[in-house]
Amino acid sequence: MWNEEQEAVIESPSRAKQVIAGAGSGKTTTMIGLLSANESKAKIDPKRTLIVTFTNKATDEFKTRLLKNKLSESYRISTFHAFCYQIIQEYHPIYINQSIGILDPKDKESFTIDYLYKDRFQIGGIPFAILFQKNAEMFKLEYPEIYSRYITALESWKHQNKKLEFEDLPEILYKGLKEDQDWTRKINSLFDSVIVDEFQDTDKTQLKILQYLKPPNITIVGDDWQAIYGFRGATPEPFLNFPEYFPETQRFLLSTNYRSLKGIIDLSAHALKKNQSKIPKEVRSVRAGETSFHKIILDHPKADRFSAVVKINSLIQENSDTIMLVRSNFRKREWIQAGVNETNVMTIHAAKGLEFNTVVLDLSSGWNLPEACDQAQIEEERRILYVAISRAKDQIILIGRKKQKMKIGLEDEFFEYFRNFDSFAKPTLRYRLLW
Repeated sequence: MWNEEQEAVIESPSRAKQVIAGAGSGKTTTMIGLLSANESKAKIDPKRTLIVTFTNKATDEFKTRLLKNKLSESYRISTFHAFCYQIIQEYHPIYINQSIGILDPKDKESFTIDYLYKDRFQIGGIPFAILFQKNAEMFKLEYPEIYSRYITALESWKHQNKKLEFEDLPEILYKGLKEDQDWTRKINSLFDSVIVDEFQDTDKTQLKILQYLKPPNITIVGDDWQAIYGFRGATPEPFLNFPEYFPETQRFLLSTNYRSLKGIIDLSAHALKKNQSKIPKEVRSVRAGETSFHKIILDHPKADRFSAVVKINSLIQENSDTIMLVRSNFRKREWIQAGVNETNVMTIHAAKGLEFNTVVLDLSSGWNLPEACDQAQIEEERRILYVAISRAKDQIILIGRKKQKMKIGLEDEFFEYFRNFDSFAKPTLRYRLLW
């Protein structure tokens, strides 16, 4: 039913567990097994157990798995932001008697456009997507005075309209816990057990909330190799150093991959070889078979994109479980315009948690980083590359451009990782130049 590594997690009496779950290692199955074992032994009260997921989709999936396994429906399951919303609505003195109004992103955008209009020449027409990415990092650095005025005006406008943003919710709860405000004192006694999924995408505020909650039992599950939400302020640091925050932590590794053939696992791990900030792990596949690895090389990423679509669409026709993964929504639109069906192309972030027989990965364009980027940003891009490759079960096809004589971009650097991969590949891999 469970392998030895999963049983170790399920049977451990440790009150603080860190489960390092590699891609395709059955982490949800392990969590369900942990809950099932604790229910059967009456070690857990579902009503006093909080399960935190990363997305609403993951919340629904977890609830479905509980029903399928005939477990209790009394667990409190939600995303971190939804949990904060519920707690604030139930206990915060301001919001007990009034609904929390969540600010519509379109309304915020309209306010921002109107407010920053007077500063348009100083800002110089920088797109909002760039100005506000990574928690408005560029805005804060390049225009600190304008940013400070903007934030003050935004907070005043939200207060007048009785609105909050989702990102305000953890901050309100954290501030209440940190200052030991009266309304937060009831929260510490609500839960005996907390389970947090996808913990590698947790930010520092969420970590601190967990520390203040001091649950008697805590289990975190994640994979630092898949930490790809830096633009939301998340960092793998809380996961990498979790035992420092919860000193009694016992670490477990789920290293058996049920999804991918060995060749895919080798390719995805190769993408992370240069990263320094990671927990080393050896992942093994339970599936036998020959991995199919191909490269499509384009002379000109823009001009040749249309001819490459012919091959991509033929692959999709041969196997409907084929997806094309790209770095950005802009790049997605470019491939759709070139002829790839909209249902067969996704951004890598949108594909996280999914799996496909064949992955066609675009490394020909779209992976640009600012020249002043730091090592942490480059390492995150390598993790994004890892996530993309590890979605494949049997076949991976990389699209890159011919070797460049001049300065290369990040996508060219990544394609170089695999250009001569056959020189040290395992015998189970085969290679064929398609273009």
